[in-house]
Amino acid sequence: MLGDCRSVLIVSKEGKAVDFVRAAMPPSEFYPVLTAASAAEARRTMLRTPIDILVINIPLPDEFGTKLAETASRECGVVILVKPELYERAVYKMEPFGVLTLSKAMNKALLYQALKVIAASDSKIKRLEESTATLERKLHELKLVNKAKSFLIEEKGMSEEQAHKLIEKTAMDNGIKKSDAAKLVLKELSDDSSLPINKKEG
Repeated sequence: MLGDCRSVLIVSKEGKAVDFVRAAMPPSEFYPVLTAASAAEARRTMLRTPIDILVINIPLPDEFGTKLAETASRECGVVILVKPELYERAVYKMEPFGVLTLSKAMNKALLYQALKVIAASDSKIKRLEESTATLERKLHELKLVNKAKSFLIEEKGMSEEQAHKLIEKTAMDNGIKKSDAAKLVLKELSDDSSLPINKKEG
């Protein structure tokens, strides 16, 4: 299914390397597969198109390719292909950025397995990022509600239970989330308006 596919960008000055990498990627799992002949072209492509996996055949004509790998690793899974004699040095340099280094002496089966690992890791990272964003949003909403409660207790002399019920009632009356109701309460308090609040009226 296309919905489960990972988009790929292959960066290589050599057409044979592109063909080799393409042959290791079943279209049912990797689609679309785009190509770029240089780091500059790769960067332009990535600005236009979301990429899940970047495969760089080092060296590139306009730069070695490790800088591209380093910066791209913040946005997607990255694999670099290097000559066997450069393998250990490249691993040492790229490992801190989560970039997977492979020797050009590998076979297609190994490349396929490596791409699957990168795809799985990229998916896991994106799920964690989404989870973190959700938690941060919920924490921000909770802080807003607590701030509104504190203002109601201090400025209106309410108990914590009364403040909580007022925020809930404001949310229900206006058909909004409690965090938005808290914003409304804080705005009304700053305007020195009377409570309870119902923006649907008048």
